[in-house]
Amino acid sequence: MVCIASNTNDATRKVLHKLEVKAKACRRCRLHKTRTNVVFGDGPSTANVMIVSEAPGFWEDQKGVPFVGAAGKNLNALLFEAGLRREEVYIANILKCRPPQNRDPLPDEIEACRQFLEGQISAIKPKLVVALGRIAGRTLLGRYMVMGKEHGRLLDRTYASASFKLFLTYHPAAALYGAETKQRLQADFRKLGSVLKSLA
Repeated sequence: MVCIASNTNDATRKVLHKLEVKAKACRRCRLHKTRTNVVFGDGPSTANVMIVSEAPGFWEDQKGVPFVGAAGKNLNALLFEAGLRREEVYIANILKCRPPQNRDPLPDEIEACRQFLEGQISAIKPKLVVALGRIAGRTLLGRYMVMGKEHGRLLDRTYASASFKLFLTYHPAAALYGAETKQRLQADFRKLGSVLKSLA
């Protein structure tokens, strides 16, 4: 396993707690009407690696935690490919509420939720952010991108006043749609393991 060192203090946890309280009371977009739970984030405030996906799904909405059930098992297996354990990383989504029928986040929803992701990244100050899927990639890059062309790339990025390495890859759910995509995803996470060793 790759050991990710930590150096953040209680102040970070306090900032995240305040943000979570604010998120749970948020009414800035239509999704507050249909959510069961706000899914703010999960993981240590001291994490040097942050995973960012697009939005909660059904089980995440039920439990209030990102990547649970089958999705969580898939992510855990991929993290293992990179030499990571889930307990070492902080996991967040672009949206903190589930879109109905798991549809794609809408631009105004992404904008309404931006303050929370910006707050998480600014507080945690990760060394590496892994964007899962095109929506997370586009949001963090601030531009249009096609994951099929850019997956596996490592880029320097500054977002919410925090500078970090950004690693682009598919959403784990994409592995369900074909063996080729699953192989690309696994290869990306093995590459991520090499990236982590270079950053240690």
